[in-house]
Amino acid sequence: MDFEVRAPREDEALAWEKLLIVSWRKAYAHDFTADTFAQQEAQVPVRAAAFAEWLASTANTGQDVQDQLGQRRKALVAARTDGGTSLDMPEVGSLLGLAFATCMPYETQKLEILYLLPEAFGTGVAQTLMEAVLADGPAELEVLTTNARAIRFYEKEGFAIASTDEFAGRKTYIMKRA
Repeated sequence: MDFEVRAPREDEALAWEKLLIVSWRKAYAHDFTADTFAQQEAQVPVRAAAFAEWLASTANTGQDVQDQLGQRRKALVAARTDGGTSLDMPEVGSLLGLAFATCMPYETQKLEILYLLPEAFGTGVAQTLMEAVLADGPAELEVLTTNARAIRFYEKEGFAIASTDEFAGRKTYIMKRA
């Protein structure tokens, strides 16, 4: 599968949000109710508009530093280079995956989002996105304990379970990379 990693464009904000929902449904179908997913889907247009606004504020670089906190934020997408679209999700256009990371000054960087279309599993898209969005060095992320596929991937990429926490009433692992 031929793809490139690049900053998302404003006109891809809706596709970004739809891909996020598709990935969440695939990974967490047994963890969340249909109502939970319906609530998330109802928020897609609002989240997409906010994301498009943020992208515009970055001059479509997908990177910024928040003024007051000094937090660095970086968004990337993996997109097909062959002009194709997902057979199952044509509304996501050429997007295959997305990643978002943050880092406060003098703190560990955090992988906030790494989501793929199911057709991109096992193709190298996730590894390439993660390498591009995170700098070398310490990093952390949070993943539901039931997402065995993601946990195996992160362990393969040098992350280890450091502690447990909770998200939306479900147990999560905090995973760290030295």
